Amino acid sequence: MSGATQTPPRWAEALLECLLPEHVRETVVGDLREEFVESALQRKGLLRARLWYLRQVASFVPWFTNEGPPMGKFLVLVSCFTLACASWLAVMETVLRHPGYVARIGTALVIAAICVTTILVRMLHAGIRCERWLWLGAVALIALGVMAFFRNVNANHFEGFVFVISLVLIVQGVLMLANLGRAHGASPRSFS
Repeated sequence: MSGATQTPPRWAEALLECLLPEHVRETVVGDLREEFVESALQRKGLLRARLWYLRQVASFVPWFTNEGPPMGKFLVLVSCFTLACASWLAVMETVLRHPGYVARIGTALVIAAICVTTILVRMLHAGIRCERWLWLGAVALIALGVMAFFRNVNANHFEGFVFVISLVLIVQGVLMLANLGRAHGASPRSFS
């Protein structure tokens, strides 16, 4: 085995370093690397050892733990759902190319970017550093959700998918605003 394959994936170590507080970062990363090389790799083989390492890194992601209020966890779940829907919409608009599809793809990409940012901020505890952008993102999601809702209600052909997504956008925007309101004036690690 070469030296490069005897270490955990570098991107996973970098993610772990972002997730950990500075005072324990070096110790935890070093201990996990040592356990990977000296134990997991020998017992499990390369692929299963890497999967083990990824599972260890995932245990430090806030929504895998019992830390934080339920509203913050719900926000992440709603963001993941919205991200999946926005991705699906962008792909379908690219394939079908209905009139105005470029604007809808752009809207789907904006929604996806807001969702990814929300998930990463929750995961990396970067609330205060990104607060202004998150406020703008929350307002944009609420506005898009309200517009989609009323367009769908007034359309000749009612679409259930658009109805559900418009409500989810509004809920996600409100949850983002509520979470930002709780973190306002607190330390950067308190975005919930």
